[in-house]
Amino acid sequence: MANTKSNTARRREVRRNVPKPTPKLVRHLRRKEVGWAALFAICFAIVTAFFAIGAREHPTYRVNQLITRPVVSPVAFTAIDIDTTEQNRQRAREGEPAVYVPNLDYLGKLRDNFGKLISLAQYASIDDVPAEDREQADLSEAGLNNLRKYVGRDGQPTPQWNVNVTRFLDGLFELAIITPQNYAKEKSLYGADRIIIIPPDESGERIRNGNVLISTDNHEKVREEIGFQATKAAFAEALQPSVVKLVMHNIEPTYLFDPDISGQRQQAAYNAEPIVEMPFEANQVVVSAGTSLTEAEVDLLNQMHAAERDTLGPANLWLSRAGMFTTLLLIIGGAWVYIFAYNDRIPRNPLRGLIITILLTGCQGAAVLSCQIWPQFTALNVTFYTLLTAMVLAIVYDQRFALAIGSILALVMLVSVQLPIATGLVLFVGVAVAALQLRDVRTRSKLVLTGLLTGVAMAATVFVVGLATRPLYLPGQYTRIGIDAFMVVGSGFLVGLFVQGILPIIEKVFHVTTAMTLRELNDAAHPLLKRLAEEAPGTYQHSLRIADMAEAAADAIGADGLACRVGAMYHDVGKINKPSYFIENQGGGPNRHEKLSPAMSLLIIVGHVKDGIEMAREYGLPKVIRHFIESHHGTTLVEYFYHAAKKASEGEDKPLPSEFEFRYPGPKPGSKEAAIMLLCDGLEAAARSLPDPTPVRLEQLVTNIANKRLMDDQFSESNLTLSDLHRIEQAITKTLCAIYHSRIKYPTDKDADAPGTEQEEDAA
Repeated sequence: MANTKSNTARRREVRRNVPKPTPKLVRHLRRKEVGWAALFAICFAIVTAFFAIGAREHPTYRVNQLITRPVVSPVAFTAIDIDTTEQNRQRAREGEPAVYVPNLDYLGKLRDNFGKLISLAQYASIDDVPAEDREQADLSEAGLNNLRKYVGRDGQPTPQWNVNVTRFLDGLFELAIITPQNYAKEKSLYGADRIIIIPPDESGERIRNGNVLISTDNHEKVREEIGFQATKAAFAEALQPSVVKLVMHNIEPTYLFDPDISGQRQQAAYNAEPIVEMPFEANQVVVSAGTSLTEAEVDLLNQMHAAERDTLGPANLWLSRAGMFTTLLLIIGGAWVYIFAYNDRIPRNPLRGLIITILLTGCQGAAVLSCQIWPQFTALNVTFYTLLTAMVLAIVYDQRFALAIGSILALVMLVSVQLPIATGLVLFVGVAVAALQLRDVRTRSKLVLTGLLTGVAMAATVFVVGLATRPLYLPGQYTRIGIDAFMVVGSGFLVGLFVQGILPIIEKVFHVTTAMTLRELNDAAHPLLKRLAEEAPGTYQHSLRIADMAEAAADAIGADGLACRVGAMYHDVGKINKPSYFIENQGGGPNRHEKLSPAMSLLIIVGHVKDGIEMAREYGLPKVIRHFIESHHGTTLVEYFYHAAKKASEGEDKPLPSEFEFRYPGPKPGSKEAAIMLLCDGLEAAARSLPDPTPVRLEQLVTNIANKRLMDDQFSESNLTLSDLHRIEQAITKTLCAIYHSRIKYPTDKDADAPGTEQEEDAA
């Protein structure tokens, strides 16, 4: 049956059955690396926004803090005038008079004395009165006669006597007789020339000015007032001297200062004073730049921020927080775009991304908290943590990565701490100078010197941008430019010291090996190298020659020559376990492999790689050195024993052995340095087997073995280019020619007198 479908219908059916290609952007977004990066970016934005919002909504001000920028009110508000209010309240407190209460003990003594006086009326004549009592009462015959008038038939004082005594005591306690020393003290404390007295009957307060107060030291005035009160109390004239003498005998103040009541009244006066308020308009300068904050100004700024939060309300507040979060998310998102573009090994390893996120978040949070606690050291706090991040990343990764991420962190700092653009320029200069100096860290002093030079560069930038925005000197004082410059120099120096101290932690956390650690490992006194030199001296000499070759080759292509040298020194440490099975350690003696089968010999030869890895772990060698050990043969063929096995199989009429069985297990070199190591290891052994190692033969040998390794696919994972390989061949050839250079034959005794001998010796 003929196919009746049209071409259009068939095309529709094909389109329905063939799945549509996924857009490239969607494919990228589905990668798990993108998911990890998004997670880290969101976490970073959340944490940094938390610190930044907290610092902005709850700024910390302290007494004597220097304000470098004017503080402008964002909203209109009314603040309490702390200074004026406090002054008014203190004035009210000081103006409140001190309170004196009656000396009730003294009042009781006086009543007792009047009782003793009236008791003398029992005597018939003045001569009958005991001399002591008569003298103490200053009693005369006329006075005694008057006393008898105040005694009733029952021998008790008459009501008139009691009335006179009460009238006299009331009049006496209307007087404010006080001790001068106490009054002087209270007057100095309260600043008032008047007092309040409370009479014994609590009939109401009395205010007494200083000019009506009577001092207990002023006896004349006291005696005069007592006599007046005695007359006023209707005591007979003959009894008045006795009344005066009775009171003056043991004069005491009639009123005593009461600190409790006085303090309560003064506090009440302090609290009753109304609060003085002062209005502020929006965009009004609250505190000018250059102000050293007082306690009142600190409180004023806190009131301003509280009013701002109240005025904005919850909706605006959350919108502001969302804006801060989004801003920081955009910044860190840009950082991850850069990481994907130029350092894709970080997204492939979530642990590295987590560590970098923790580093950036920790430095930003520490900087914000430090600025909150020590706002006067803002320049030091911000530059310290920014430089710390840049230096750590330069050591762990490379200069370009440190420069980019350090600059992004500087931008985060500007947003978080609300710093001016001029400060951002200082941070960018510091990040750039620090990163550019840390291409290679071979000595510990390098870190300190880098920090110091970075601090000097930032200080110069502080002066430049500072002079562009504010004068260096104002009348009577220098501005803060010099202080900030000094702080950033100290910050750079401290960062260098700090990084130097935590360098072992950096290496352990990020799994990197710095040049300083490599130099320490290159020390011949290292325990593992000492074992190698003592137990496998031939292998040690072999490693020394390879170290020279590998370092020169690495330097020729701009690779890490020091890593190549150290890797070469340790690449054959596995031979320590069975040194006599390797030709360089046999010293011309019997070859032990002659009594072994090729398969057994293969196990011993290949096993030195595994033994080397185990010894490297035992001695704590870093990962980069362990890679040299495990990859210095790659997956190359053990040719000698492979051919021996083939020959034995042919003689015994057995199947030929598989070439795969006689190859090293690998891995292949994963870096240019490891590829150089693999090439140099084979070349050094081959060069020693040359009968006449002339430069031409050595060059041909290097070229042949390099091509052989290339065709054997040993460099496929090392990023080594053909141009790199050509330069490596030239450098290795030059080193081999220097090692195996020809020597001039020295003359024997028979031809010692032959012409030209001296010249030949000199040439040699």
